Amino acid sequence: MQNNEKRLMLPKLISHGCVLQTGEKTRIWGLAAPGEGVTLRLLNQEISCRADGDGNWEAYFHHLQPGGPVTMELFSQSGETIRVTDVYLGEVFICSGQSNMELPMNRVKDQYPMEFEKQGDAKFRLYKVKENYEFQAPLKDHLEASWKECSPETIGEFSAVSYFFGKFMREDRRVPIGLINVSLGGSTVEAWMGEEEAAMYPDIKEELDQCRNQKLFEKKMAGQIQAHEKWYENIRDLEKGMDRNRDKWKEVTLPALLKDFGLNDFNGVIWFRKRVMLPEQLEGKKAKLWLGTMVDSDRTYVNGVLVGETGYQYPPRKYNIPEGVLKAGENEIRISLVCEHGAGRVTPGKIYTLFAEEAVIVLDGRWEYLSSMRCEPAPGVDLMSRKPTGLYNGMLAPCFPYMIRGVLWYQGESNDERPDSYEERLQQMILLWRKKWKSDSLPFVIAQLPGFSIDLADKGDAWPRIRQAQRKAAGLKNVAVTVNLDVGEENDLHPLNKREVAYRMFLAVKGMIFGEHVIYRGPWLSDFDVSGEWITLTFETEDKKGLVVHEGTGVEQFEIAGPDGICHPVTGKLKDNQVLIHSNMVKQPVFFRYCWSNAPKTGLLYNEAGLPASPFEISLLSYRKSRSGQ
Repeated sequence: MQNNEKRLMLPKLISHGCVLQTGEKTRIWGLAAPGEGVTLRLLNQEISCRADGDGNWEAYFHHLQPGGPVTMELFSQSGETIRVTDVYLGEVFICSGQSNMELPMNRVKDQYPMEFEKQGDAKFRLYKVKENYEFQAPLKDHLEASWKECSPETIGEFSAVSYFFGKFMREDRRVPIGLINVSLGGSTVEAWMGEEEAAMYPDIKEELDQCRNQKLFEKKMAGQIQAHEKWYENIRDLEKGMDRNRDKWKEVTLPALLKDFGLNDFNGVIWFRKRVMLPEQLEGKKAKLWLGTMVDSDRTYVNGVLVGETGYQYPPRKYNIPEGVLKAGENEIRISLVCEHGAGRVTPGKIYTLFAEEAVIVLDGRWEYLSSMRCEPAPGVDLMSRKPTGLYNGMLAPCFPYMIRGVLWYQGESNDERPDSYEERLQQMILLWRKKWKSDSLPFVIAQLPGFSIDLADKGDAWPRIRQAQRKAAGLKNVAVTVNLDVGEENDLHPLNKREVAYRMFLAVKGMIFGEHVIYRGPWLSDFDVSGEWITLTFETEDKKGLVVHEGTGVEQFEIAGPDGICHPVTGKLKDNQVLIHSNMVKQPVFFRYCWSNAPKTGLLYNEAGLPASPFEISLLSYRKSRSGQ
C-alpha cells in the first residue's frame, strides 16, 4: 500500500472479488490520513476506527456468515469513499512452497482435460502472488497480485494442487473458497523465514548479509547471468561449425542417459535425428510432437522448421507442428540438445510420440546422434529463490494481517543439499508464521515429498531424511503430514498426479481442522518389540483394521542394521496390523527403517482407506532412552 497523498486505501488482498475468512472476527486494514476516522459497512454491520500517527488503521467485523457476493463500503472523515464489490465470505487458505505447489494446471492439462471444459465457479477464487524478492525489510503490500475466479479462461493459471484442493473444498463445504498461492519454484525453507529466524543460523545469516549488500549482490548476480549467457553464445557459435550433413552420425537407442552410450560428463551440444515415414493423407497436416523431457535445453526441428524450444530441463517438450511442415514419405526430426553440467539425457520412461489426426507414430527406438564438440560446464547462476528471507519479505509478509483458516505447505526438494538442518528449520518456520498470524495453533498441512530418483544419485539419503523431518513436524500441535510416496514419478521432479496430493491434503483439513470423522492418516508405527533377532512392529491404522499391501509382501522396504551400521534387507511377514521382520545378517539389531530410499515402490504399507504409511528410521538406543526419560 502506498499512501503518498494520505488518501484512504486498502491492500491488494482486500479488493474486488476477494474472499474474506468467516468466523469470530474478520480483520480489515488499510491506510488513511494520520488520526483520521474510518467507517466500514458490510451487510448489517457498521464499524469505526481511527488511523494512527502513521496512517495505519484496522477494524474487525464479527461473526460473518458464509455467502456473497456482497459489497463493502469504506468512508473517511474527509469524505473519501471506497466500494469493494463482489466480496465473498467463506474459507481461506494459504498455499505455499516451491514448484510442486506452484505448478499450474496448464502443465497437467493432458492429464485432466475434462477440468478445462467445466463451467466457471465465481465462489472459487485464487489470489496468486507474483514472484518478488526483498532482502531489506518485509513489504506491507504485494507489488503485483489480484483475485481471479475459477473459469475456463483462468483455470490454466491456477496452481494444480490449489485448484484440486479448492474443488474438493467447494464440493464438500459448499461455501466460497479463497486460496492465496504464495509459492515459487526452487525455493528453500530459509527463503520463507524472517531475519530474526535467519540470525539463529550462522550459514543463513552470512548469506543474508551478502544479499542485503545490494550493490555487491546485484553486481554478483549480473556477472553470473552474463557469464552464463556468454557460455550459451559460445556454444551456438561452435555449433555453427558442425557439419551436420557430412559428419558421421552414430546410432543410438532413445530415450537414454548420455552416459549410457559413452558420453560421460558431457558438456556441449549433441544433435539427434530420426527419420519417420508418413502416409499421403498426413501431408501438410497439423500435428503434435511429444518428446518427454530433456537435460538441459533443446531446439527441435521437423523437416528443417523450428517447432519448439525449451530453456531448461523440467518442462515437458510438447510441441505443435504447424500446417505445411509434414510431407508424405520421409520426414526428419532433429533435436539440438545443450548439456550444461555433464548429466544430459533424453529422459527414459516418458512419451515420445508424433500425433497427427488418427495416426500415432511412436518415436522410441533407433535414432542417430552427432557430437563433435565438448566444452567446460556452464557457469553456475545462484537462484534467488534459495536466498534467505527474500520471499518471506517480498511475497508472504503482506498476507499476515489477512485472516485465514490454515496453511498448505508443499516444499523440501530444494533443501536436499542440507537435509539434516531441515527438521529444525521447518518447525521454526511454522512457529514464525503462527506468531505473525497471531495464532499459536494455526493449522498446517504438509505434503511429504513423493517418490523421485533420477537426479538424486549424488544426494545419498537426503530425500528420506527430509521426509523424516516432515513426519516429525506432525509432533507440533495442529500439523498434519500427508504421505505421497506412491503418487511420485521416479523420472520427474514434478509428478502429474496433483489431484491425489490435493485430495490427501483435503482429507487432513476435514479431519484436523473441521473435526470430521474421516481417516486422513496412513498407518503409523505405534509400538515395537525386539526379541533376539526378531522385531515385531505394531501399526495403528485408525480404522482398527489390518495393514494392506498393494504389491509385494509388505516387508520389502524394511531394513535392519547391527552395531556396524550396515543395513540389510529382511525377511518376515504381515499379520493384521503387525509386521514381523528379521535378518540373518544381524544378530543384534541397533536400528531399523522403512522406505528409506528415494523412490520405493514394492511392499508399501497402506490402510484400507488407501493411505500409505510414512517412511521412518528408528534407533533402538535413542528409543529406549526416551522411554526411560533420559
